Amino acid sequence: MMVEPGDTRTLVRTERRPGLVRLVLDRAEEGNALDLQLAGEALAGLRAAEDDPEVHVLTLTGTGRFFCGGGDVRSIAGRPPEQRPGYLAALADAAHELALALASTRLLVVAGVNGAAAGAGLGLVLNADWVLVAEEATLLAAYAGLGLTPDTGVSYLLPRVVGHPRAVELTLGGRRLSGNEAVAWGLANASAPAAVFDGELTVAEDAFLQGAVRTLAPTKRLLRAEMLEGYADHLREESARIAALADHPDTVRRVNRFAGR
Repeated sequence: MMVEPGDTRTLVRTERRPGLVRLVLDRAEEGNALDLQLAGEALAGLRAAEDDPEVHVLTLTGTGRFFCGGGDVRSIAGRPPEQRPGYLAALADAAHELALALASTRLLVVAGVNGAAAGAGLGLVLNADWVLVAEEATLLAAYAGLGLTPDTGVSYLLPRVVGHPRAVELTLGGRRLSGNEAVAWGLANASAPAAVFDGELTVAEDAFLQGAVRTLAPTKRLLRAEMLEGYADHLREESARIAALADHPDTVRRVNRFAGR
């Protein structure tokens, strides 16, 4: 596995209360973009929660204006083109390990989409079981604008949620959705204004915790059974395809332009 020098600080904050663990992506200055460290810390937090038999619900949310701005494009742009395929493959693999863990964990996964969710951030939303989105948030795929193909399960899950025509509109047409539109399209269960978002997220968590919590894991397993067949194989193909485009001249130009290089 590729490693890279990361922030010396923790990038995922863990909050606990009875029955629940909340993982807060805490890299606001970088839009909570996924790098190897952030993906690894989120996965470790999930595994730790999963190991506690008294935890039944896992919430994933972010700090600042973003839920998750996608993969860390600046870390890609900081490498010479010949190194980008290997790095992007490693980054996609790390994101995919997290995505598969979210989809297959016994824990009910709630996504608190406090702000923009782009690229891999949209993938994290799709891998959750129940989604609250801020009305002011923006959801978008963003890959085509960088000359890249989808990852983090977006190409697998998005057509299953919104249908093929709308999946094309989001991934290739550049469509952006507001929080309310995300609910209308079936990408989220509910929306709330930013001013009351935190309170509404707690209300949603409590609704699950006050129910028959022992039914959450087996019911999730039944609901996810068909979706998980072939999912890991598809994630591997996503990694291969996105890495194959990483050093294409058009992709290099687009990534560099996004990163301000």
